Amino acid sequence: MAKKTVTPHKFYVVDLIRSKPKLEYIELPKYRVDVQLEVTTTGKLKKPDPVPSTKLKRLEEAGMSELERYEKVITEEAVKLDAKVAKLMATPGDKAQADAEKMIQATNQMIKNAMASAEGAARKAIEERLKKEAKGDKLLTEARVKTTIKVTMGAIKIGASVAKLVATSGADVTSYKTIVVQVVKLGMEINQQLKNEAKLRKDLYTGIQAYITLRGTVLMQAAERQGITDTSGISVKKPIEAIKKLTAKAVGMGEEVTKGRDPKKIATDLLDATVKGINAKVNDAEKARKAYREHTTKTRHKVDSLGSAADKLMKKARGSKTLKEGVKLGAECMNIKRAASDMAAKLEDREKYLEEMQALMEGNGMKVDDSTTIEKLKALDKKTIATEGAGLIGMIKGVKTLVDNISEAVA
Repeated sequence: MAKKTVTPHKFYVVDLIRSKPKLEYIELPKYRVDVQLEVTTTGKLKKPDPVPSTKLKRLEEAGMSELERYEKVITEEAVKLDAKVAKLMATPGDKAQADAEKMIQATNQMIKNAMASAEGAARKAIEERLKKEAKGDKLLTEARVKTTIKVTMGAIKIGASVAKLVATSGADVTSYKTIVVQVVKLGMEINQQLKNEAKLRKDLYTGIQAYITLRGTVLMQAAERQGITDTSGISVKKPIEAIKKLTAKAVGMGEEVTKGRDPKKIATDLLDATVKGINAKVNDAEKARKAYREHTTKTRHKVDSLGSAADKLMKKARGSKTLKEGVKLGAECMNIKRAASDMAAKLEDREKYLEEMQALMEGNGMKVDDSTTIEKLKALDKKTIATEGAGLIGMIKGVKTLVDNISEAVA
């Protein structure tokens, strides 16, 4: 009597649709596929060895290649269906929703039929592969394979967005929420940015103050090294004027101090000595200025983006004539836009101010009146945007609450 060996092999696919298409109006379910193979081999004299796992793997791959062909079929049908439902939702209502349900039902039946064909195609592919494996392999000469395929699939369903569209007579609340998410995200980023603004402003103020203090000290030390002992009436707050007065004093003190140099040479020596002595602090102040400038620029860009998002939401809300809260939502968005514009303008002024501060750094600031610089720094404190930022965040929270309430009303 012939001896037989049955070698089982199982494999499965959690979801045949590995790459889900982006669908707006329908929801695509999972299509799980479980496959079980039983390869029976026969021997006349002794019980044959089990079929090697490598051969079983090739049988699996043959079956999978057929199943995967239907992934494309299902995906394409789902995309087509979503587009058809989108056309119906151009004029949302109970009839449009009912028509959409009929289309979905027909597509589900088509996919069910397609998967039945896929099962048959996979079985055939596995059998053909076994025949190919049997060539030149005595073990598989009279082998037989039994393939059991179980497809577990849900049904394509109408998306929640359709129900909301119908409930609001065309006001696509989900799209409002998408924009509001962007608005809130930008608002939180701006809020986080503003937390760092005060520190950076303080760093800039401290850096420039230290530079100004050192510049005056170094200038007077340079004068002392030049032999100028009389520094009465000299104010280092106006460095160029101070150098001129110190030069005049040097000339007045005679050859012992001037040592044959003309006034221009004395002034140049004083300037060069001062510049060399304050280079380090200039670099510190410039580093603080750049950090503040970059922060200001980034914040302004985010504020501009916020204004753009609020504009989109406002147009969408006002364009929905059937949404009762549309006018109110549009007004709230206008407030955000107005606040964002005001804040962006202040940030632009801030950037211009920082460009002026760069002029202070250039040439070590020897041509800049210190009193003017200090006034500019004080003005910077008065221009703080933290208050405006807090008001803006409050408006954003109000818009989010309004859209959330609309969503709950149609959920």
